[in-house]
Amino acid sequence: MIEAVKYVLKENFTNVFRIYSIAKYQVLADMRDSKLGLFWNFANPVIQCLTYWFVFGLVFDRKAVDGITYIWWMLGGMVCWFFISPCITDGCNAIFKRINIITKMKFPVSVLPATVIFSKLFDHFCLMIILTILLAFGGYYPSLHWFGLAYYCFCAIVFTISLSMTTSVLNMLARDVRKLILALMRLLLYMTPILWDIKRLPAILQRIMLTNPVYYIVEGYRDCFFYHKGFMYYKYSMTTFWIITIVLFVFGSTMMYKFKAKFVDFI
Repeated sequence: MIEAVKYVLKENFTNVFRIYSIAKYQVLADMRDSKLGLFWNFANPVIQCLTYWFVFGLVFDRKAVDGITYIWWMLGGMVCWFFISPCITDGCNAIFKRINIITKMKFPVSVLPATVIFSKLFDHFCLMIILTILLAFGGYYPSLHWFGLAYYCFCAIVFTISLSMTTSVLNMLARDVRKLILALMRLLLYMTPILWDIKRLPAILQRIMLTNPVYYIVEGYRDCFFYHKGFMYYKYSMTTFWIITIVLFVFGSTMMYKFKAKFVDFI
C-alpha cells in the first residue's frame, strides 16, 4: 500500500510538465471542435445557472439564505459544482479515453486523472472571473477572505484526483461504472445542499450531511464569498473531508499500482 502511494506520487511529480502539456492540449482541442470555442466555456454554465434560478428562485420562490439573496447564494455554490462535477464524470473515463496512447507506447497511466482535472481548472478560472463581476453587482466585493478560495480549490483538485484514480481503474474493469457515475452525479447535485439550505434538515441529518466531501468544498467557497467564518469553523467537515480523501487516494493508488501492467489486457 505504501509502495503504491510512493509510486503514484513519484510518477505524478516527475511528469508535471507532461500533465500540463496534455491538459493544455485538451483545452485547445475542445475549443477547436466548435466555431465559437471559448464562448461555450461561459455559455453552458450560465444557461444552467439561469435554469436553476428560474426553477428554484422564481417558481419555488426561495427566499434569502442567511440574509444573502438566493441568486448570489446559489451562484456561490454552483461555481464550485461546475468544476467538481465534470472532473468526476470525465475523470472516470480518463484511462479508457487514452487507450490509443497506452497501447502504442509506455505511458505513466497514473497521471491521466490529473490531466483531466487540470484541463477543467481552466474552465473554473473563467467562471470565477464571471462570478467575481456578478457578485460585485450584488455588493459582494473581493476581500482578503477570498484568498481562502485557493485552499478550497486545492481541496477540490486533490479530492477529484483521488476519486478519479479509483473510478478510472474500475471503469476499465467494467464499463458500467461510468454510467453509474453519471447517474449518481445527477443525484448528488440535489442531495448536496447546493440549491437548498441545509438548515431545512433535522439536526441529525445536518450532521450526516456535513460528512459530504463535496458539501465541505461548496460551503468553503460560500464562506469565502459571504460568511467569512474561517477554516476552523468547519473543523468537523474538514476532518471528515481529509479522512475520506486520503482513503480514496490510498485506495486509488493501490488500484493503479496493481493493474498498471494490465490495462492493455482489459482493452
